[in-house]
Amino acid sequence: MVGRPRLPISTFGAIKTTKVGPDRYRATTVFRDWDGQSRQVGATRSSRNAAQAALKVALAARMHAGDVGDSLQAGSPFPLLAAAWMDDVMNDVDRSQGTKDTYQRQLRLLVLPYFENFTVREVTVGRIELFLKKQREMAYPRAKHSRTILGMILAFAVRREIIPRNPMNEASRMKMPPHTPKALTTEQIAAIRLAAREWRMGEGRMGPRSDGQVRDIIEVMLGTATRIGEALALRQCDVDMDADPPWVNISGTLVVHNGTGVHRQEHPKTHESNRVIAVPQFAADVIRQRLALLDPEDTEHLLFFSRVGTPLAPYNVRRSFRGILLNAGLEGLEITPGEF
Repeated sequence: MVGRPRLPISTFGAIKTTKVGPDRYRATTVFRDWDGQSRQVGATRSSRNAAQAALKVALAARMHAGDVGDSLQAGSPFPLLAAAWMDDVMNDVDRSQGTKDTYQRQLRLLVLPYFENFTVREVTVGRIELFLKKQREMAYPRAKHSRTILGMILAFAVRREIIPRNPMNEASRMKMPPHTPKALTTEQIAAIRLAAREWRMGEGRMGPRSDGQVRDIIEVMLGTATRIGEALALRQCDVDMDADPPWVNISGTLVVHNGTGVHRQEHPKTHESNRVIAVPQFAADVIRQRLALLDPEDTEHLLFFSRVGTPLAPYNVRRSFRGILLNAGLEGLEITPGEF
């Protein structure tokens, strides 16, 4: 006797609807999940039609969560592949939320505008070459990020057996433009320090309050060679000004996530960036002044904080820094906090 054929992956059988109580109906079916197992799925509502509609919504969610290799093909629109890859990235517990937000933004702004009308198989080596050349004409970092995102999407397609090989592997390598490391001169540092001492936020503007915080942040960054997010993430428990020499422990950074705002990440940009830094006297003096403003018992309190005690937004500090550069007569030199 021939048995009933198995359902294909991510499909379901006939929907049954039964009355289970007064004004209560339950719609059920068998769904074959991404792992090959067949499971009963159901939904209960106040009417037969409502129960069936709710079940179909649940089934659609299970299909979306399943193995996209079973639904996407080489002839599928590229944006569907990109969306499936993005879902996979968002479910990756080993990636930080900041990285996920960056990938999502770069996908939307750099890759999709060019490939949104192609199918997966139409993303050929030749089209990739043309795409990267156009991006390179605008800026090398733009082309580099575009190559990275597109390459990861196509590698995802290979792993899901949607395409046999990654055409990005055949694309020409980009040559990095010559780069001369920049260092601030003593004259520039003196001008920045003077402008920072005189800096005042305008009335009604957002950003660090005009109590000398921006000046202090600059001094700490100069003395520790830290990234701006690392300096803003320093807490009472991260510094020891009684040691000889005084030191700071870089163990976190401030990050900005879509929808959740600014918060302290419990590790720097990379885990390898965890480090202890000896602090010169001028920076130690500033840190002691910041510590004097805090409750000694609140060891987790940040050294730099907003009007309401929350973390400072790095982009607001950068905006203040640009204003200081303008006052120092250094605008147009492309000086960033990273130069410190």
